[in-house]
Amino acid sequence: MKTFNSLILLSGALSSVVAFPAASLNVPNADITKPIPLDKLKAGLGALDSRSIPDFEDLLQQVEALVATTLTGDEFNADRQRVDVSGEHAFQMPDYAAGDVRGPCPGLNVLANHGYLPRNGVATILEYATAVQKVLGMGIDTALVLGVYGTVLGGNPVSLTPGVSMGGPSNAPEAQNLLGNLLGLMGKPKGLTGTHNIFEVDSSITRSDLYDADGDNNNMNMDYFMDLYNMQKDAEVPHYTLDVFLDHALVRFNQSIATNPSFYYGPWSGWFVRNAAYCFAARIFGNASEEYPNGFLDKETLKSFWGVTGPEDNMTYTKGAERIPDNYYRRATDYAAADLWVDIIENVSLKRPTLLSIGGNTNGVNTFTGVNLENLTGGIMNAEYLAQGNNALCFAFQILQEGAPSVVGSIYATAEPVLTFLLDAINLPLTSLACRNDAYKQLGINGVDFLKTLKTTYPGAAKSGVFL
Repeated sequence: MKTFNSLILLSGALSSVVAFPAASLNVPNADITKPIPLDKLKAGLGALDSRSIPDFEDLLQQVEALVATTLTGDEFNADRQRVDVSGEHAFQMPDYAAGDVRGPCPGLNVLANHGYLPRNGVATILEYATAVQKVLGMGIDTALVLGVYGTVLGGNPVSLTPGVSMGGPSNAPEAQNLLGNLLGLMGKPKGLTGTHNIFEVDSSITRSDLYDADGDNNNMNMDYFMDLYNMQKDAEVPHYTLDVFLDHALVRFNQSIATNPSFYYGPWSGWFVRNAAYCFAARIFGNASEEYPNGFLDKETLKSFWGVTGPEDNMTYTKGAERIPDNYYRRATDYAAADLWVDIIENVSLKRPTLLSIGGNTNGVNTFTGVNLENLTGGIMNAEYLAQGNNALCFAFQILQEGAPSVVGSIYATAEPVLTFLLDAINLPLTSLACRNDAYKQLGINGVDFLKTLKTTYPGAAKSGVFL
């Protein structure tokens, strides 16, 4: 609830800015290509009439209702798990000519294509959380954190209905911040595709890297899909398990090293966001049944979620064609944050430690240089320590927490309410992981701040300006 209390505080803090006619504003002269502190914007406003902010109690009640609908238990229940793909939820291709957007996440794309999210591809935090929980079985805790994270860093947090485009920038009114993005001073929200090294990351499952030769980080690269597909092509019973996906993650990791001169794999963007995406795909896309109550991901289901059709010897990807299969049943138990933590620890950290590297290419392709964890704070936090319990995850979230002021500041200058909004969301997993509050403070390498070292060492971090 603390996250949504912050939403209320954010709206309240901005009420003196956003609730009045544009004609009455006296905005100071400024370079509109640069962010402006909200406190300075407020200082430049003329005399304004007051207006009450809407009652957010209904929003809080909706969140509580979502938590109450969390599915538990490992027994298959067809009535509870059946996903409706008829009527208002029938598949429809996006209308790109009308301004619809789709993005790098196939799960969000299918939800929009079936009307579980707005078909234009722009949704609020609550709409995202509701849809991924109801249809795909993602835990509401994880869904809310990711919704807040994506909205603050790619969407319109300065709004009474904060949300974000699942793809690139959208012209839809609901995708903008209030008062025309504060009269242009905040810039147009970039959407999830525009959050490089934040939400959209290198070496993803089926998208090219932003800085490789292809550069299309929004639409699917069929070659990468085929790499995944072929891992079970000749299997007697093809099943795309988490092990299959994570083996593919290793392949993509090495492909990015070889093709992206600015490849960057950060302690948050790589460790958590990128690895979590692989876990989500393997754990929540499968079609459930009596035998597999939490889902079985076969070839046809995989193809459907990624917009691929045709026989095995002539498969074709169609942009925007991601769809939920007919006769689809979601998993029996919600895939909660605790389940994700276990998967990252047991299946990533212990089985595939390469996926917990920190580093990137330093001088063109095939120059990957990793951070020597022994150098972090004189070796106090070494690889052995990070492999124990929740330490790696705590480290990733602490990095996000420590780096958030810089990232948010680069977008919103001194927009303190926006930063508070994000930090409250980050505190949810930090609390559930029982992280030590002081364990990762003042990290440094040879006396230099850790995050600054990443930015100065890796061109991919410096190029995007974000080094999480």
